[in-house]
Amino acid sequence: MKKKISLIFLIAFTTQLIIACCDCHEPYKNEYKFEYLSAFNLDNSEANSVISESPIPRNAYGIKLQLGLRELSLDRNHFSLFSQANAMCCLCGADTTITPRDTITSLKITTINRFDDNHLKGSDVTELFKVLRHGNYVGIDSIIAHPDIYFKRTETEFIELYLFTPPREADEYSFKVDLAISNDTHLSAQTSAVNLK
Repeated sequence: MKKKISLIFLIAFTTQLIIACCDCHEPYKNEYKFEYLSAFNLDNSEANSVISESPIPRNAYGIKLQLGLRELSLDRNHFSLFSQANAMCCLCGADTTITPRDTITSLKITTINRFDDNHLKGSDVTELFKVLRHGNYVGIDSIIAHPDIYFKRTETEFIELYLFTPPREADEYSFKVDLAISNDTHLSAQTSAVNLK
């Protein structure tokens, strides 16, 4: 009988010792919603892209989206009667999990002015823009397919969209960006008119 009691105490002590060595923080979850959208003209002609209202070279134009995110919940309180459940695994998980309440279902860019012969006023020009991701330019659909790649914090995020097919003619241009959210809301923003030279 003493051996059984000693064995139980030894197991309990060893489990507590392992837990103390792991020192893992309890994970918590953040959930956010998309709150507002702003769009700015982006000049990509120098080493670093800058927001600009001055004339921009046609082959260096982009749109910088500012997407406001609002935190909805913060779940930090976890209580378990069986804290020893993780005792045998000292690999700590992520401290924070950030997930959107709703997802982006579409991102559409339309031209306010005539862009070229194939894209008249009000035409969809989304396919002419790309997003820079890990040194590669990818289609805008990657934002929709993998929003977790772009939205990792619960605050303002920026997305830079680069025009890959510039207009043939130098003129004044403006674009409208429409973001559709899975809860049937839309966020939209329009760039100010800028001269693409």
